[in-house]
Amino acid sequence: MKTPWHYQDIIDLEYFFNRDKDADETELHDRDRSIYLEKQARPGSGGGSTPSRRELIRLWLTARIESDFPGADQRSPGTIFRDTLLLAKNLASLKGVLVGLIAGLSFFSYTGTTPVNVFHFLLLFVVSQVALTILLLCGWLFRLVLPAMKLPSFYSLLFRGMMDRLASFLHKQWLGKLGADKRASFGQAFGIVKARSSVYGSLFYWPLFGLVQLFAVGFNVGLLAATFLKVATSDLAFGWQSTLQLGSEAIHRAVQLAALPWSWLPPLAGSYPSLAEIEGSKIILKEGIYHLATQNLIAWWPFLVLCLIFYGLLLRLALFVLGRMVEARALRHLNLDTADCLALARRMLTPLVSTQAAPERERERGGSENGWAHETAEPQPQTHNLLPQILLIPDDIFGICPAEKLAPLLHNRGLSIKSVHKFMSGYEEDEEIKGMLADSCRGPEEGIFILMEGWMPPLVAFLTYLKELRGILPRKTMIHLGLVGRPVRSGFTPLAPQDLKLWRKKLAAIGDPYLHTFSLTPDRKP
Repeated sequence: MKTPWHYQDIIDLEYFFNRDKDADETELHDRDRSIYLEKQARPGSGGGSTPSRRELIRLWLTARIESDFPGADQRSPGTIFRDTLLLAKNLASLKGVLVGLIAGLSFFSYTGTTPVNVFHFLLLFVVSQVALTILLLCGWLFRLVLPAMKLPSFYSLLFRGMMDRLASFLHKQWLGKLGADKRASFGQAFGIVKARSSVYGSLFYWPLFGLVQLFAVGFNVGLLAATFLKVATSDLAFGWQSTLQLGSEAIHRAVQLAALPWSWLPPLAGSYPSLAEIEGSKIILKEGIYHLATQNLIAWWPFLVLCLIFYGLLLRLALFVLGRMVEARALRHLNLDTADCLALARRMLTPLVSTQAAPERERERGGSENGWAHETAEPQPQTHNLLPQILLIPDDIFGICPAEKLAPLLHNRGLSIKSVHKFMSGYEEDEEIKGMLADSCRGPEEGIFILMEGWMPPLVAFLTYLKELRGILPRKTMIHLGLVGRPVRSGFTPLAPQDLKLWRKKLAAIGDPYLHTFSLTPDRKP
Protein backbone atom coordinates (compact mmCIF):
# COMPACT_ATOMS: atom_id res chain seq x y z
CA MET A 1 0.00 0.00 0.00
CA LYS A 2 1.30 3.44 -0.92
CA THR A 3 2.18 5.72 1.96
CA PRO A 4 -0.06 8.82 1.75
CA TRP A 5 1.44 12.28 1.69
CA HIS A 6 0.50 14.93 4.21
CA TYR A 7 1.14 18.63 4.61
CA GLN A 8 4.00 18.04 7.01
CA ASP A 9 5.75 15.95 4.36
CA ILE A 10 5.57 18.80 1.85
CA ILE A 11 6.89 21.29 4.41
CA ASP A 12 9.78 18.98 5.33
CA LEU A 13 10.56 18.32 1.66
CA GLU A 14 10.80 22.03 0.86
CA TYR A 15 12.84 22.56 4.03
CA PHE A 16 15.47 20.00 3.01
CA PHE A 17 15.52 21.24 -0.59
CA ASN A 18 16.20 24.73 0.74
CA ARG A 19 19.04 23.47 2.93
CA ASP A 20 20.65 21.69 -0.02
CA LYS A 21 20.39 24.53 -2.51
CA ASP A 22 24.00 25.72 -2.02
CA ALA A 23 25.58 22.35 -1.25
CA ASP A 24 28.20 20.76 -3.50
CA GLU A 25 26.49 18.67 -6.15
CA THR A 26 29.00 15.85 -5.90
CA GLU A 27 28.40 15.54 -2.16
CA LEU A 28 24.64 15.56 -2.71
CA HIS A 29 25.01 12.80 -5.29
CA ASP A 30 27.12 10.70 -2.93
CA ARG A 31 24.68 11.14 -0.04
CA ASP A 32 21.48 10.55 -2.00
CA ARG A 33 22.87 7.56 -3.90
CA SER A 34 23.95 6.04 -0.56
CA ILE A 35 20.42 6.47 0.80
CA TYR A 36 19.02 4.59 -2.17
CA LEU A 37 21.59 1.79 -2.05
CA GLU A 38 21.09 1.37 1.69
CA LYS A 39 17.37 0.95 1.12
CA GLN A 40 17.93 -1.59 -1.67
CA ALA A 41 20.19 -3.62 0.60
CA ARG A 42 17.51 -4.02 3.28
CA PRO A 43 15.57 -7.29 3.43
CA GLY A 44 12.18 -7.08 1.76
CA SER A 45 13.08 -3.95 -0.17
CA GLY A 46 11.59 -5.25 -3.39
CA GLY A 47 14.64 -6.73 -5.05
CA GLY A 48 15.80 -5.21 -8.26
CA SER A 49 12.59 -3.31 -9.07
CA THR A 50 13.06 0.43 -9.49
CA PRO A 51 10.85 2.49 -7.16
CA SER A 52 8.64 5.20 -8.54
CA ARG A 53 9.57 8.85 -8.10
CA ARG A 54 7.10 9.25 -5.22
CA GLU A 55 8.59 6.22 -3.48
CA LEU A 56 12.12 7.49 -4.01
CA ILE A 57 11.31 10.91 -2.57
CA ARG A 58 9.45 9.33 0.36
CA LEU A 59 12.46 7.11 1.08
CA TRP A 60 14.82 10.08 0.89
CA LEU A 61 12.60 12.27 3.06
CA THR A 62 12.31 9.60 5.75
CA ALA A 63 16.07 9.14 5.83
CA ARG A 64 16.71 12.87 6.05
CA ILE A 65 14.23 13.34 8.92
CA GLU A 66 15.77 10.43 10.82
CA SER A 67 19.20 11.96 10.30
CA ASP A 68 18.46 15.62 11.07
CA PHE A 69 15.75 15.17 13.73
CA PRO A 70 16.62 11.89 15.47
CA GLY A 71 15.21 12.59 18.95
CA ALA A 72 11.60 12.73 20.04
CA ASP A 73 12.17 16.25 21.34
CA GLN A 74 13.47 17.45 17.97
CA ARG A 75 10.60 18.48 15.74
CA SER A 76 10.95 18.92 12.03
CA PRO A 77 9.30 21.95 10.37
CA GLY A 78 6.57 19.68 9.05
CA THR A 79 5.86 18.33 12.53
CA ILE A 80 5.64 21.88 13.87
CA PHE A 81 3.21 22.75 11.08
CA ARG A 82 1.09 19.67 11.84
CA ASP A 83 0.93 20.46 15.57
CA THR A 84 0.16 24.11 14.86
CA LEU A 85 -2.66 23.17 12.51
CA LEU A 86 -4.15 20.76 15.08
CA LEU A 87 -4.00 23.42 17.78
CA ALA A 88 -5.50 25.98 15.40
CA LYS A 89 -8.42 23.62 14.66
CA ASN A 90 -9.16 23.18 18.37
CA LEU A 91 -8.92 26.90 19.00
CA ALA A 92 -11.14 27.72 16.03
CA SER A 93 -13.83 25.33 17.27
CA LEU A 94 -13.72 26.58 20.87
CA LYS A 95 -13.64 30.21 19.81
CA GLY A 96 -16.63 29.61 17.53
CA VAL A 97 -18.63 28.10 20.40
CA LEU A 98 -17.83 31.04 22.69
CA VAL A 99 -18.66 33.64 20.03
CA GLY A 100 -21.94 31.82 19.26
CA LEU A 101 -22.92 31.69 22.93
CA ILE A 102 -22.17 35.36 23.45
CA ALA A 103 -23.99 36.35 20.24
CA GLY A 104 -27.05 34.28 21.14
CA LEU A 105 -27.29 35.44 24.73
CA SER A 106 -26.86 39.06 23.65
CA PHE A 107 -29.52 38.77 20.96
CA PHE A 108 -32.06 37.18 23.28
CA SER A 109 -31.68 39.77 26.02
CA TYR A 110 -35.44 40.11 26.19
CA THR A 111 -37.13 42.55 28.60
CA GLY A 112 -40.67 41.23 28.24
CA THR A 113 -42.11 44.21 26.41
CA THR A 114 -40.84 43.71 22.87
CA PRO A 115 -40.91 40.32 21.11
CA VAL A 116 -37.86 38.97 19.33
CA ASN A 117 -38.08 40.01 15.70
CA VAL A 118 -37.68 36.84 13.65
CA PHE A 119 -36.49 38.87 10.64
CA HIS A 120 -33.54 40.18 12.67
CA PHE A 121 -32.67 36.66 13.80
CA LEU A 122 -32.86 35.20 10.30
CA LEU A 123 -30.87 38.03 8.72
CA LEU A 124 -28.10 37.98 11.33
CA PHE A 125 -27.64 34.24 11.85
CA VAL A 126 -29.12 32.38 8.87
CA VAL A 127 -29.21 34.55 5.75
CA SER A 128 -25.68 35.82 6.43
CA GLN A 129 -24.29 32.27 6.48
CA VAL A 130 -26.16 31.29 3.34
CA ALA A 131 -24.96 34.47 1.60
CA LEU A 132 -21.32 33.70 2.49
CA THR A 133 -21.73 30.19 1.09
CA ILE A 134 -23.25 31.56 -2.12
CA LEU A 135 -20.33 33.99 -2.47
CA LEU A 136 -17.93 31.08 -2.03
CA LEU A 137 -19.69 29.02 -4.70
CA CYS A 138 -19.90 31.98 -7.09
CA GLY A 139 -16.19 32.64 -6.69
CA TRP A 140 -15.44 28.98 -7.38
CA LEU A 141 -17.65 29.01 -10.49
CA PHE A 142 -16.08 32.23 -11.80
CA ARG A 143 -12.57 30.79 -11.37
CA LEU A 144 -13.71 27.60 -13.10
CA VAL A 145 -15.35 29.37 -16.05
CA LEU A 146 -12.81 32.20 -16.36
CA PRO A 147 -9.45 30.65 -15.35
CA ALA A 148 -7.46 33.22 -17.35
CA MET A 149 -8.61 36.03 -15.03
CA LYS A 150 -6.98 34.30 -12.02
CA LEU A 151 -9.61 35.58 -9.63
CA PRO A 152 -8.63 35.22 -5.95
CA SER A 153 -10.57 32.97 -3.62
CA PHE A 154 -13.10 34.65 -1.33
CA TYR A 155 -11.62 33.05 1.77
CA SER A 156 -8.07 33.79 0.71
CA LEU A 157 -9.00 37.47 0.50
CA LEU A 158 -10.79 37.40 3.84
CA PHE A 159 -8.26 35.43 5.86
CA ARG A 160 -4.98 35.93 3.97
CA GLY A 161 -1.95 35.60 6.25
CA MET A 162 -3.91 34.20 9.21
CA MET A 163 -2.13 30.85 9.29
CA ASP A 164 1.30 32.44 8.88
CA ARG A 165 0.71 34.76 11.84
CA LEU A 166 -0.71 31.94 13.93
CA ALA A 167 2.24 29.63 13.22
CA SER A 168 4.73 32.38 14.01
CA PHE A 169 2.96 33.32 17.25
CA LEU A 170 2.52 29.78 18.58
CA HIS A 171 5.97 28.44 17.80
CA LYS A 172 8.47 31.13 18.67
CA GLN A 173 9.76 28.99 21.53
CA TRP A 174 9.93 25.87 19.37
CA LEU A 175 11.83 27.71 16.66
CA GLY A 176 14.26 29.02 19.26
CA LYS A 177 15.45 25.48 19.89
CA LEU A 178 16.65 25.13 16.30
CA GLY A 179 20.03 26.27 15.10
CA ALA A 180 20.35 29.49 13.15
CA ASP A 181 20.66 27.74 9.79
CA LYS A 182 17.73 25.42 10.46
CA ARG A 183 15.60 28.27 11.75
CA ALA A 184 16.26 30.27 8.59
CA SER A 185 15.53 27.26 6.39
CA PHE A 186 12.29 26.65 8.29
CA GLY A 187 11.05 30.15 7.57
CA GLN A 188 12.16 29.96 3.96
CA ALA A 189 10.43 26.60 3.51
CA PHE A 190 7.08 28.13 4.49
CA GLY A 191 7.78 31.02 2.14
CA ILE A 192 8.64 28.69 -0.72
CA VAL A 193 5.48 26.63 -0.20
CA LYS A 194 3.40 29.81 -0.15
CA ALA A 195 5.07 31.16 -3.27
CA ARG A 196 4.87 27.90 -5.25
CA SER A 197 1.24 28.29 -6.20
CA SER A 198 2.04 26.90 -9.65
CA VAL A 199 3.24 23.65 -8.04
CA TYR A 200 0.84 23.08 -5.16
CA GLY A 201 -2.07 25.10 -6.54
CA SER A 202 -4.83 25.44 -3.96
CA LEU A 203 -3.48 22.62 -1.82
CA PHE A 204 -2.56 24.88 1.11
CA TYR A 205 -5.86 26.73 0.82
CA TRP A 206 -7.84 23.78 2.19
CA PRO A 207 -6.45 23.83 5.76
CA LEU A 208 -7.53 27.47 5.97
CA PHE A 209 -10.92 26.56 4.50
CA GLY A 210 -11.27 23.84 7.14
CA LEU A 211 -10.42 26.27 9.95
CA VAL A 212 -13.14 28.65 8.79
CA GLN A 213 -15.71 25.85 8.65
CA LEU A 214 -14.76 24.59 12.11
CA PHE A 215 -15.19 28.09 13.50
CA ALA A 216 -18.60 28.31 11.80
CA VAL A 217 -19.62 24.89 13.14
CA GLY A 218 -18.63 25.97 16.66
CA PHE A 219 -20.49 29.26 16.21
CA ASN A 220 -23.70 27.45 15.26
CA VAL A 221 -23.35 25.02 18.16
CA GLY A 222 -22.91 27.93 20.58
CA LEU A 223 -25.82 29.82 19.05
CA LEU A 224 -28.08 26.75 19.26
CA ALA A 225 -27.08 26.23 22.88
CA ALA A 226 -27.88 29.86 23.69
CA THR A 227 -31.23 29.59 21.88
CA PHE A 228 -32.28 26.44 23.72
CA LEU A 229 -31.09 27.93 27.01
CA LYS A 230 -33.15 31.10 26.60
CA VAL A 231 -36.22 29.20 25.33
CA ALA A 232 -36.05 26.83 28.31
CA THR A 233 -35.41 29.44 31.00
CA SER A 234 -37.21 32.55 29.69
CA ASP A 235 -40.66 33.46 28.47
CA LEU A 236 -39.58 34.42 24.98
CA ALA A 237 -42.05 35.86 22.51
CA PHE A 238 -41.37 35.89 18.75
CA GLY A 239 -43.00 38.15 16.21
CA TRP A 240 -42.42 39.94 12.95
CA GLN A 241 -42.82 43.46 11.71
CA SER A 242 -41.76 45.45 8.67
CA THR A 243 -42.25 48.92 7.25
CA LEU A 244 -42.84 47.24 3.91
CA GLN A 245 -46.41 46.15 3.30
CA LEU A 246 -45.76 42.42 3.48
CA GLY A 247 -48.80 40.21 3.60
CA SER A 248 -49.11 37.17 5.86
CA GLU A 249 -49.59 34.95 2.80
CA ALA A 250 -46.24 36.01 1.33
CA ILE A 251 -44.49 35.38 4.64
CA HIS A 252 -46.15 31.96 4.86
CA ARG A 253 -45.00 30.98 1.36
CA ALA A 254 -41.44 32.07 2.21
CA VAL A 255 -41.54 30.05 5.43
CA GLN A 256 -42.80 26.97 3.58
CA LEU A 257 -40.00 27.35 1.02
CA ALA A 258 -37.38 27.68 3.76
CA ALA A 259 -38.76 24.58 5.51
CA LEU A 260 -38.36 22.32 2.44
CA PRO A 261 -35.12 20.66 3.71
CA TRP A 262 -36.94 19.14 6.70
CA SER A 263 -40.62 19.20 5.66
CA TRP A 264 -40.30 15.68 4.18
CA LEU A 265 -39.26 14.26 7.56
CA PRO A 266 -42.37 13.01 9.41
CA PRO A 267 -41.35 14.24 12.90
CA LEU A 268 -40.54 17.71 11.53
CA ALA A 269 -43.22 18.03 8.85
CA GLY A 270 -45.14 20.78 10.64
CA SER A 271 -42.22 22.53 12.29
CA TYR A 272 -43.00 25.97 10.97
CA PRO A 273 -45.73 28.48 11.83
CA SER A 274 -49.08 28.23 10.09
CA LEU A 275 -50.74 31.09 8.27
CA ALA A 276 -52.93 31.82 11.28
CA GLU A 277 -49.92 31.82 13.64
CA ILE A 278 -48.04 34.16 11.28
CA GLU A 279 -50.99 36.55 11.21
CA GLY A 280 -51.31 36.31 14.97
CA SER A 281 -47.64 37.16 15.58
CA LYS A 282 -47.53 40.33 13.49
CA ILE A 283 -46.36 43.23 15.65
CA ILE A 284 -48.00 46.61 15.20
CA LEU A 285 -45.91 49.22 16.96
CA LYS A 286 -48.76 51.41 18.29
CA GLU A 287 -50.75 48.43 19.58
CA GLY A 288 -47.93 46.60 21.43
CA ILE A 289 -48.12 42.87 22.17
CA TYR A 290 -50.86 42.66 24.77
CA HIS A 291 -53.51 41.75 22.18
CA LEU A 292 -51.38 38.89 20.74
CA ALA A 293 -51.99 35.27 21.77
CA THR A 294 -49.20 33.30 23.46
CA GLN A 295 -49.54 30.29 21.17
CA ASN A 296 -48.81 32.53 18.16
CA LEU A 297 -45.85 34.25 19.83
CA ILE A 298 -44.10 30.95 20.62
CA ALA A 299 -44.85 29.26 17.28
CA TRP A 300 -41.70 30.62 15.64
CA TRP A 301 -38.90 29.17 17.78
CA PRO A 302 -38.91 25.56 16.38
CA PHE A 303 -38.66 27.03 12.87
CA LEU A 304 -35.75 29.28 13.87
CA VAL A 305 -33.89 26.41 15.52
CA LEU A 306 -34.33 24.18 12.48
CA CYS A 307 -33.12 26.99 10.20
CA LEU A 308 -29.96 27.19 12.33
CA ILE A 309 -29.47 23.43 12.16
CA PHE A 310 -30.02 22.99 8.41
CA TYR A 311 -28.74 26.29 7.01
CA GLY A 312 -26.04 26.79 9.60
CA LEU A 313 -24.71 23.71 11.37
CA LEU A 314 -25.36 21.02 8.75
CA LEU A 315 -24.34 23.29 5.87
CA ARG A 316 -21.01 24.06 7.53
CA LEU A 317 -20.44 20.42 8.39
CA ALA A 318 -21.09 19.51 4.75
CA LEU A 319 -18.60 22.17 3.59
CA PHE A 320 -16.02 20.90 6.09
CA VAL A 321 -16.41 17.30 4.88
CA LEU A 322 -16.26 18.45 1.25
CA GLY A 323 -13.09 20.40 1.97
CA ARG A 324 -11.47 17.37 3.58
CA MET A 325 -12.40 15.21 0.59
CA VAL A 326 -10.94 17.70 -1.89
CA GLU A 327 -7.86 18.08 0.31
CA ALA A 328 -7.34 14.30 0.46
CA ARG A 329 -7.75 14.03 -3.31
CA ALA A 330 -5.23 16.83 -3.91
CA LEU A 331 -2.68 15.15 -1.63
CA ARG A 332 -3.31 11.80 -3.30
CA HIS A 333 -2.62 13.29 -6.75
CA LEU A 334 0.31 15.43 -5.64
CA ASN A 335 2.73 15.77 -8.56
CA LEU A 336 6.33 15.64 -7.40
CA ASP A 337 7.64 16.83 -10.74
CA THR A 338 9.52 20.02 -9.93
CA ALA A 339 13.14 20.54 -10.88
CA ASP A 340 14.28 19.70 -7.35
CA CYS A 341 12.31 16.45 -7.30
CA LEU A 342 13.59 15.34 -10.70
CA ALA A 343 17.18 16.16 -9.73
CA LEU A 344 16.80 14.20 -6.49
CA ALA A 345 15.44 11.13 -8.30
CA ARG A 346 18.28 11.33 -10.80
CA ARG A 347 20.92 11.49 -8.05
CA MET A 348 19.42 8.46 -6.31
CA LEU A 349 19.12 6.33 -9.44
CA THR A 350 22.28 7.34 -11.28
CA PRO A 351 25.42 5.38 -10.35
CA LEU A 352 28.34 7.41 -9.08
CA VAL A 353 30.80 8.31 -11.83
CA SER A 354 34.52 8.12 -11.27
CA THR A 355 36.72 10.33 -13.39
CA GLN A 356 40.42 10.45 -13.91
CA ALA A 357 42.17 13.64 -12.96
CA ALA A 358 43.67 15.53 -15.83
CA PRO A 359 47.44 16.04 -15.70
CA GLU A 360 48.63 19.15 -13.99
CA ARG A 361 49.78 20.71 -17.22
CA GLU A 362 46.31 20.16 -18.67
CA ARG A 363 44.74 21.77 -15.59
CA GLU A 364 46.95 24.81 -16.09
CA ARG A 365 45.75 25.08 -19.67
CA GLY A 366 42.13 24.66 -18.46
CA GLY A 367 41.47 21.49 -20.38
CA SER A 368 42.86 18.76 -22.50
CA GLU A 369 43.22 18.48 -26.17
CA ASN A 370 39.51 18.26 -26.78
CA GLY A 371 38.59 20.55 -23.89
CA TRP A 372 36.24 18.10 -22.13
CA ALA A 373 38.70 15.85 -20.21
CA HIS A 374 37.63 17.15 -16.82
CA GLU A 375 34.19 15.78 -17.56
CA THR A 376 32.89 12.25 -17.22
CA ALA A 377 35.22 9.86 -19.00
CA GLU A 378 32.57 7.29 -19.83
CA PRO A 379 28.88 7.78 -19.21
CA GLN A 380 27.22 5.23 -16.98
CA PRO A 381 24.05 3.44 -18.00
CA GLN A 382 20.84 4.99 -16.71
CA THR A 383 18.21 3.07 -14.80
CA HIS A 384 15.42 5.28 -16.14
CA ASN A 385 14.32 6.56 -19.53
CA LEU A 386 16.10 9.53 -21.08
CA LEU A 387 14.02 12.68 -21.45
CA PRO A 388 14.29 14.38 -24.86
CA GLN A 389 15.55 17.98 -24.76
CA ILE A 390 15.65 20.83 -27.25
CA LEU A 391 19.16 22.21 -26.80
CA LEU A 392 19.74 25.98 -27.01
CA ILE A 393 23.32 27.25 -27.28
CA PRO A 394 24.32 30.93 -27.41
CA ASP A 395 25.72 32.15 -30.70
CA ASP A 396 29.18 33.07 -29.35
CA ILE A 397 29.95 29.54 -28.08
CA PHE A 398 27.91 27.51 -30.55
CA GLY A 399 30.97 26.55 -32.57
CA ILE A 400 32.83 24.95 -29.66
CA CYS A 401 29.88 22.93 -28.34
CA PRO A 402 29.47 19.93 -30.62
CA ALA A 403 26.45 17.78 -29.92
CA GLU A 404 28.57 14.61 -29.69
CA LYS A 405 30.48 16.13 -26.76
CA LEU A 406 27.37 17.39 -24.98
CA ALA A 407 25.35 14.21 -25.41
CA PRO A 408 27.25 12.18 -22.74
CA LEU A 409 26.94 15.05 -20.26
CA LEU A 410 23.19 15.21 -20.74
CA HIS A 411 22.98 11.43 -20.71
CA ASN A 412 24.47 11.37 -17.20
CA ARG A 413 21.56 13.55 -16.09
CA GLY A 414 18.92 11.35 -17.67
CA LEU A 415 18.51 13.60 -20.72
CA SER A 416 18.92 13.16 -24.45
CA ILE A 417 19.29 15.68 -27.27
CA LYS A 418 16.24 15.98 -29.50
CA SER A 419 17.52 18.93 -31.55
CA VAL A 420 20.13 21.69 -31.29
CA HIS A 421 19.48 25.38 -32.01
CA LYS A 422 21.48 28.58 -31.87
CA PHE A 423 20.01 31.54 -29.99
CA MET A 424 21.00 35.01 -28.71
CA SER A 425 22.10 35.88 -32.21
CA GLY A 426 19.48 38.56 -32.88
CA TYR A 427 15.97 39.67 -31.93
CA GLU A 428 14.21 38.19 -34.94
CA GLU A 429 16.10 34.91 -34.65
CA ASP A 430 15.25 34.62 -30.96
CA GLU A 431 11.58 35.28 -31.68
CA GLU A 432 11.62 32.48 -34.23
CA ILE A 433 13.18 30.20 -31.64
CA LYS A 434 10.40 31.04 -29.17
CA GLY A 435 7.76 30.29 -31.78
CA MET A 436 9.42 26.97 -32.58
CA LEU A 437 9.56 26.04 -28.89
CA ALA A 438 5.89 26.90 -28.38
CA ASP A 439 4.99 24.44 -31.15
CA SER A 440 7.51 21.72 -30.23
CA CYS A 441 7.29 21.33 -26.43
CA ARG A 442 3.92 19.62 -26.12
CA GLY A 443 4.77 16.26 -24.57
CA PRO A 444 4.91 15.91 -20.77
CA GLU A 445 8.46 14.54 -20.89
CA GLU A 446 9.95 17.01 -23.35
CA GLY A 447 11.98 19.91 -22.05
CA ILE A 448 14.46 22.63 -22.95
CA PHE A 449 18.15 22.53 -22.16
CA ILE A 450 19.96 25.90 -22.25
CA LEU A 451 23.75 26.04 -22.17
CA MET A 452 25.18 29.24 -20.69
CA GLU A 453 28.57 30.54 -19.57
CA GLY A 454 28.28 30.65 -15.80
CA TRP A 455 31.46 32.60 -15.15
CA MET A 456 29.62 35.74 -16.27
CA PRO A 457 26.70 37.01 -14.14
CA PRO A 458 23.26 36.57 -15.73
CA LEU A 459 22.20 39.54 -17.81
CA VAL A 460 18.78 41.18 -17.46
CA ALA A 461 18.08 40.38 -21.10
CA PHE A 462 18.59 36.67 -20.49
CA LEU A 463 16.39 36.69 -17.37
CA THR A 464 13.69 38.44 -19.39
CA TYR A 465 14.07 35.81 -22.11
CA LEU A 466 13.53 33.05 -19.55
CA LYS A 467 10.33 34.71 -18.32
CA GLU A 468 9.09 35.03 -21.87
CA LEU A 469 9.83 31.36 -22.50
CA ARG A 470 7.83 30.34 -19.45
CA GLY A 471 4.96 32.46 -20.71
CA ILE A 472 4.70 30.60 -24.03
CA LEU A 473 5.53 27.08 -22.80
CA PRO A 474 3.19 24.68 -21.02
CA ARG A 475 3.21 25.34 -17.28
CA LYS A 476 5.17 22.23 -16.33
CA THR A 477 7.67 22.12 -19.17
CA MET A 478 11.09 21.66 -17.56
CA ILE A 479 13.85 24.13 -18.41
CA HIS A 480 17.33 22.82 -17.65
CA LEU A 481 20.02 25.48 -17.41
CA GLY A 482 23.50 23.98 -17.66
CA LEU A 483 26.32 26.36 -16.71
CA VAL A 484 29.92 26.05 -17.88
CA GLY A 485 33.10 27.93 -17.07
CA ARG A 486 35.34 29.97 -19.33
CA PRO A 487 35.83 28.67 -22.86
CA VAL A 488 39.29 27.20 -23.53
CA ARG A 489 40.14 25.75 -26.90
CA SER A 490 37.20 23.49 -27.70
CA GLY A 491 35.93 23.09 -24.15
CA PHE A 492 35.33 24.89 -20.87
CA THR A 493 36.91 25.22 -17.45
CA PRO A 494 35.05 23.91 -14.41
CA LEU A 495 32.49 26.34 -12.99
CA ALA A 496 33.44 28.03 -9.72
CA PRO A 497 31.00 27.29 -6.83
CA GLN A 498 30.46 31.01 -6.14
CA ASP A 499 29.41 31.54 -9.75
CA LEU A 500 26.79 28.80 -9.47
CA LYS A 501 25.47 30.34 -6.23
CA LEU A 502 25.20 33.73 -7.91
CA TRP A 503 23.20 32.33 -10.81
CA ARG A 504 20.84 30.41 -8.53
CA LYS A 505 20.28 33.50 -6.39
CA LYS A 506 19.42 35.61 -9.42
CA LEU A 507 17.18 32.96 -10.94
CA ALA A 508 15.35 32.41 -7.66
CA ALA A 509 13.76 35.82 -8.16
CA ILE A 510 11.93 34.44 -11.20
CA GLY A 511 10.14 31.96 -8.96
CA ASP A 512 9.98 29.18 -11.56
CA PRO A 513 9.83 25.76 -9.86
CA TYR A 514 10.37 24.02 -13.19
CA LEU A 515 13.72 25.70 -13.84
CA HIS A 516 16.70 23.54 -12.89
CA THR A 517 20.08 25.27 -12.69
CA PHE A 518 23.29 23.27 -12.30
CA SER A 519 26.95 23.14 -13.26
CA LEU A 520 27.58 21.14 -16.41
CA THR A 521 31.33 21.03 -15.76
CA PRO A 522 31.74 20.15 -12.06
CA ASP A 523 35.24 20.21 -10.65
CA ARG A 524 35.39 16.59 -9.51
CA LYS A 525 38.21 15.47 -7.30
CA PRO A 526 40.30 12.48 -8.33
